[in-house]
Amino acid sequence: MLSFVLVVEFSCSTALRSVAAPVSFSELRSCGEGGQRADGYGHTLAEIFQQPEMWRDAARRMGDASEDWQELVAQAAAIVLTGSGSSYYVGKCVEAPLQRRMGKPVVAVEAGELLVVGAGALPAIRPLLVVSFSRSGDSPESSAVVDRLLEEEPEVRHLVITCNPEGRQAKAAGVDPRVGVVVLDERCCDRSLVMTSSFTSLVVAALAMGGPELEYLSQVDRVAAGVSALLEGPLEAIEEFPVEQAERMVAVGSGSLQGAALETALKMLEMTDGRVLTRAETSLGLRHGPMCSLRDRSLLFVPVPSQEVPRAYLEDLLAEIDRKGLAGWKVLVGARLDGLETRPEDLLVEVPALEGLPDEWVAVASVVVGQLLAFRRCRAEGLRPDEPSVENSITRVVQGFNLHRTAAGEI
Repeated sequence: MLSFVLVVEFSCSTALRSVAAPVSFSELRSCGEGGQRADGYGHTLAEIFQQPEMWRDAARRMGDASEDWQELVAQAAAIVLTGSGSSYYVGKCVEAPLQRRMGKPVVAVEAGELLVVGAGALPAIRPLLVVSFSRSGDSPESSAVVDRLLEEEPEVRHLVITCNPEGRQAKAAGVDPRVGVVVLDERCCDRSLVMTSSFTSLVVAALAMGGPELEYLSQVDRVAAGVSALLEGPLEAIEEFPVEQAERMVAVGSGSLQGAALETALKMLEMTDGRVLTRAETSLGLRHGPMCSLRDRSLLFVPVPSQEVPRAYLEDLLAEIDRKGLAGWKVLVGARLDGLETRPEDLLVEVPALEGLPDEWVAVASVVVGQLLAFRRCRAEGLRPDEPSVENSITRVVQGFNLHRTAAGEI
């Protein structure tokens, strides 16, 4: 087994100093703005820690803008949730709870698939509401989807939820009566390359559409308080967890937690510039091949369901993994972690405020833990969290590309 010694260059003061363990989050946050920017995390860490505040603000803004979206939701026979990358995963986090609460079909479809596959990727039912999620509102495919549907699908209405008041999608407000727009606090339009507070704030905002309002606001407040307690409390367990030793990571979740798994896997991949290979799977899908990736240097990341049946399936899976001696480490995040198959080297992050809440709120909280681990691994790799892509293989906003359409004009 290879040994690993982590040396962190920490430039909070004028002189650099080397330490034999990761610098704590509190030390990093206490560093001045200039030092944070010099170390390449001037945006990312603040954007991770601001999330509970952004969630309460997102809930308030959805309430203030209810006239812009409630009628659109009520009139729709079906709803499509769309976006690109992390913004698509927002839809995966909320499609099941929204369908359950609305009593109408709700499906998440990637914006790029709407361009490539065309109208066949949309439900046939009309009237249809397409809800577009975006951090910047300037993604080429996300903007193109709205533009083309407005041109070619008169019975399709649109709701844009974005973090950028200056983006193309935000400026669609008032241009066409078929488009409603909700703009979240500009502070959650993350300046870092990766989406952190923008992702979770979009999830929280989207859940407002499921109502009822008072229950929703109570849930937002509980989760925000619980995650605030986590972030402001002692974080030694996360800081000391040997994430720097993992060569690959598999994130597992079903339902809303599949969206969390997809997003957590993407964060680790992006923030390590692809040096840690990742995959997301459902709790039952892992057995159908991907379980072979759980080697001794593999990390298994698991948001733990609150709901009885998904939790029972997960408990069976964890017992099987331990019985087979798979995965070097597990990270479990949830309200009640007692009774689960764990080992001394595993990291258990309990958020008591999640007790009794549906799994969409476990998804929100668990993603925050994934962000912290990805941030630590990014620094362990000697990368800059604000801009971890060394060769610019990825950018904060996807660069423009050719947009194709058939001669018939189909989307």
